[in-house]
Amino acid sequence: MKAKKITAVLLAVCLAAGAMSGCGKSSSTASQSASKSASRQEINFWYHSADTVTDAYFKDLFVKLNKQQDNYTFSYTSFAFKDFQNKFQIAVTTNTMPDVVSLGFSNIATFVSQNSLLPMNDYVNKISEYKDIDGQIMKNLKDMYNGKIYGIPYAYNQEVAWYNTKLFQEKGIQAPPTTQTEFLNLCKKYADSKNGKYFYSLRGVRPYDSLLAWLFTYTNGAGYKGSWFDENGKCILSKPEFAKALDAYVNLYKSKEVSGNSVNNNYSEVVAEFGSGVSMYIIHNSSSESTHVKNLGEGNFASARVLANDQGHYFASGLQPNVYCLPNHGTNHDYTGALALISYLTNAENEGAMCQTIGRIPCNKEVSSQDWYKKSKNMKLYESYLSDDNYFQIENPYWLSDFSSFITNDMTADFQAVLLGKMTSQACLQKWASAIDKYQQAYLAKNK
Repeated sequence: MKAKKITAVLLAVCLAAGAMSGCGKSSSTASQSASKSASRQEINFWYHSADTVTDAYFKDLFVKLNKQQDNYTFSYTSFAFKDFQNKFQIAVTTNTMPDVVSLGFSNIATFVSQNSLLPMNDYVNKISEYKDIDGQIMKNLKDMYNGKIYGIPYAYNQEVAWYNTKLFQEKGIQAPPTTQTEFLNLCKKYADSKNGKYFYSLRGVRPYDSLLAWLFTYTNGAGYKGSWFDENGKCILSKPEFAKALDAYVNLYKSKEVSGNSVNNNYSEVVAEFGSGVSMYIIHNSSSESTHVKNLGEGNFASARVLANDQGHYFASGLQPNVYCLPNHGTNHDYTGALALISYLTNAENEGAMCQTIGRIPCNKEVSSQDWYKKSKNMKLYESYLSDDNYFQIENPYWLSDFSSFITNDMTADFQAVLLGKMTSQACLQKWASAIDKYQQAYLAKNK
């Protein structure tokens, strides 16, 4: 593999240098080491969505990368997702941006709109693994910005269902639900609010992926396959069938078929409920696998496709990978070290190790030939979505610069208001549709 060859060459250079320095006095060796350290260029990397698993992976990787070569000192800084946007915004304002930053699709537009990310079209050929990135994923990324490339994709999450196999067996549940109708029946049957036990854990804080999957599946996308917009360019969320879908979902909380904490549940709380046996089924993306292993142990949980409607169709966000981006330090800035780091991070060896560790689907096509990938039942499940005619990708409008704050702030506050009976489903969805229409009109006016 190309990456291994590069590593081997770098190691050979390091060993040769070490052998030469060993021939002299110890003071000479120390001097040479100090000189090498001083000549290294420091390259700072910020990771946008850290947890204990990703932190451990990246910290270990950066130690290895720094030992493999003498040109750069790569440093790693991580942020919780909820804190990252503000931290990076401060760095933009104070001109203290890192050399490389990772982003999710929902973050890109915000920083593109303020010119804090560098278009990478003129730089991609300097990234050794660029040609190995899945072509459809690159097309999706380019289409967002009229052919401009604002990041190199490295991995994506697939929305899936996770279920507790041990509890299913104890309750006599033969298999996870395949349709929303089956799911609702199980939620009703196994709700035990007196003992704090439920079938499902509902997420009230930043619920957008699982909530949108529910809404689009329940309505069959209102006939628009996964687009948020109708033939006239208007957001479809205000259509009456979406209100009916939201009512059905919200009723889980109002009928005490999910925990009373649901309104304030974020990712960690949902996973904790699932891991402690408060619930036995959740819908979340592939990256939570490592946490389930820690909480429940291997063999006590499994994954399944997300819920389908009565037509057999199911909707979920997909092919929206995380990306490595170049913060815009100006055209005269030397990006050589940043591009070298992106090359290391996206090579098949490193991306494969990352995806295996944190449960993500690789964008580098070479990873699919690795033994762990071929043996992984979950990777086969995630991959099967893309060849299933019943699967529809929800085309979230990530090109809108306000979309990130919308799904984080507006969607959370309004959904919580509906759960608590302070807003109707129809009023909520009308508000969302109006906001998206406003953002879209501004985007189209700016990009005529």
